[in-house]
Amino acid sequence: MNRKWRGGALYALAWVPVLIGYTNLLMRTRGLAFGIALEGSLVYVVSVALLGALVWHATARVPWPDRKYLGFIALQLAMASLFSLAWFASVAVHSLLRMGPTAATRTVSGFYTWQFLAGLWIYGAIAGVSYALRVTGRLRAREATAARAEAMRMHTELEALRGQLDPHFLFGTLHTVSALLLRDPVTARLALERFADLLRYVLDPKRLEKEEVTLGDELGFVRDYLALEQLRLGSRLNVVEQVDLETLDCVIPSLTLQPIVENAIKYAVSPQSGGATITIGASLEDDQLILVIADDGPGAVEEGVRAAQGLGLRVGRQRLESLYPSSAHFTVTTAPGAGFTVTLTLPANFMIVSNTYPAITMG
Repeated sequence: MNRKWRGGALYALAWVPVLIGYTNLLMRTRGLAFGIALEGSLVYVVSVALLGALVWHATARVPWPDRKYLGFIALQLAMASLFSLAWFASVAVHSLLRMGPTAATRTVSGFYTWQFLAGLWIYGAIAGVSYALRVTGRLRAREATAARAEAMRMHTELEALRGQLDPHFLFGTLHTVSALLLRDPVTARLALERFADLLRYVLDPKRLEKEEVTLGDELGFVRDYLALEQLRLGSRLNVVEQVDLETLDCVIPSLTLQPIVENAIKYAVSPQSGGATITIGASLEDDQLILVIADDGPGAVEEGVRAAQGLGLRVGRQRLESLYPSSAHFTVTTAPGAGFTVTLTLPANFMIVSNTYPAITMG
């Protein structure tokens, strides 16, 4: 049963108690037999119910105004008067056919004033409910349209941000491979194999269809990236993972960790002859996932970092703010000689799937 027929059935059922009540009233006050009382009630109630259905359709033709209420009120009073007169006319015609002119005139003259006033009240009730439903439906439609527009805006914004991030990652990795080609062709060949694995992840159509992946998949990708960088940096790059197993099925925006890790390699590992250690941590606190990427490099002045954030940190912050407007935090902690720490806090949403990206153990 579609919505239109269901609404009509509910409207008809709403008049059944009125029909039963009026039939009982005629039997008790006028001493009429059940059949005659039921016949009179059917004419009385069914006629006003049918007119009420016309009121519902009329409210669609005469919508609730945003302004100019005086004209609208005058029109409603005129329609209410027509409603009452039509209802009275239907009862009068039935009485005329049932009783004849003389008896019908005597019968209807006793209640025409009351019925006219009752008609105005019933019209007001039906029209009021009709307008309330229509205005509510219109507001919901506007909210749904606004929600769809906002979702499209966010999707477009996220696609644009990811469009910046993917080329940034690819060019950075190509730079690493090109540096190895000149110094160590054998290692460069291994690096190209790693790079192929990374490309499969970045260009995977399934990943491109969705904004989020599991932390386990993302960590597998980061491990391959770090293995590629370790071919270039050797023992200067040290990595420590402090990842709780229960966090691996949490979903995070794809390419969240790699740009931050890349930032640590660029500013903490590469400039120092002794290299540095990068620590990747993941834990759960209540209903939040806490991700930490820290290094023990030279650090920086925190105010200067905020003013000159590179693409990786800036896009990472913007993506979190777009995906989780009020429930995610992206904080940077650093000081000269104190290393660099990025902490991401986001809702701990779980995806019940096994990791699909084949992690490669660093050696």
